Amino acid sequence: MLVMWIGVPMVWGEERLVPIRWGRVYFFPSVTISHGWEDNVQRLSEEAPVLGPIESGVGDVQPLLRFELPYRKSLLRLVYRGDFRTYSADILKDAGGMSHFVDFESHFEVGQRMRIDAAVRYADTITAMLASAPGGEYQYGTQPVEAKEARLGTAVDLGWTQSLEFGAVRGEAEFQPSITSRVFTDNSFQNLYFRYVLESGPQNQIYLSWDRQDVQQNQDGLNSLVQPGEYRVRSVGAGFRRTTGKDLSSEIRVAYSTTDFTEGIYTPFQGVTLEGVVNLAPSPQTQLQLRLRRAPQVSFFNVSSYYLNEAIDLNFNRALGRMLALRLALGSQRNTYSDPILVLPNLDGYLQPSAGEIRQDRITNASLIIFWHASRSMDLSLGYGHQQARSNVEAQGVDSLGQTYDYHIYDFENHGLILSATLGWQ
Repeated sequence: MLVMWIGVPMVWGEERLVPIRWGRVYFFPSVTISHGWEDNVQRLSEEAPVLGPIESGVGDVQPLLRFELPYRKSLLRLVYRGDFRTYSADILKDAGGMSHFVDFESHFEVGQRMRIDAAVRYADTITAMLASAPGGEYQYGTQPVEAKEARLGTAVDLGWTQSLEFGAVRGEAEFQPSITSRVFTDNSFQNLYFRYVLESGPQNQIYLSWDRQDVQQNQDGLNSLVQPGEYRVRSVGAGFRRTTGKDLSSEIRVAYSTTDFTEGIYTPFQGVTLEGVVNLAPSPQTQLQLRLRRAPQVSFFNVSSYYLNEAIDLNFNRALGRMLALRLALGSQRNTYSDPILVLPNLDGYLQPSAGEIRQDRITNASLIIFWHASRSMDLSLGYGHQQARSNVEAQGVDSLGQTYDYHIYDFENHGLILSATLGWQ
């Protein structure tokens, strides 16, 4: 459920607590306690023959420790967040437990012309708590996953109006054994990127870009015969950046991307991709964020190695005086998979009603949260969220009388409520 609450930072009129100082280090400890309810925790179809939607209360205790060490124009930041989750439904008693998230970020200014940014992220959690996950068609659920990512980027000024940016990203995901782990695949990726940047104004930049991504999937058994073990994505494009306010910036990049499969037997992707985020502050009390994406994403479904994700998300934040604030989030995405569904005697036989079709999903979500800034050290919030998915894929099920029938296996609808309190430094 926490996935639905992600948005742009909230703006308050009330002052916050002064951070704790240990020498040059600033320390921000806090804890969030929340309890919610969802009527379809696992995002299952209402027509499912054996296990349908599961209603459950969802409790979370989230300690957060943030350390910052500024030095001249450089900064080191370390953030740890824990999450102890419990489900009230008996069938999900063992699905919660403790999750750990660690983020380390650093920014260094080297002389007058060079900047270096490095980051490391680690998560030991369940897929429901990730904003995005490899194999995005299964990102909602209680599948345990361990994810790691490292980034290194460098920017070098060539003059007053020109600069070069280049770097690398490496990540991997490992899905722990569970009753749902058979639909996931351990995977890793490496990204290389290059930007030639031109200052087109005091607040504007335009750039040319080149990117390469290598994806490896560790397949076992029959999956290794129907999905690629490795493929590459290359893209060339151009982008635009603009500073839109204090601590706010926007960026949009359009590129032409292609995939290259080492086996040479899969449907390649060739087309225009789009990645963009626009942040606006029309007034000191209001913030708007618009996210756009059209890009291929890693898939574990049947014989499709990727799906084309076309998404739009809107977040609206509004401070209602010094004590109250409102956050509205709306989102829609369409996923089109790369290859027609293949059904073999020992592969996905339950998908026989959709054999030969290309899977297409449409997912919408909406959430509304009211915040009360009760004091300098405490925030309370109450939120409602709704999510719905519709897919053209039908599967074959068996009812209690032993009769077979077709149903939409990937259709679901979920409603949720959440009440939370955050105490400490933020």
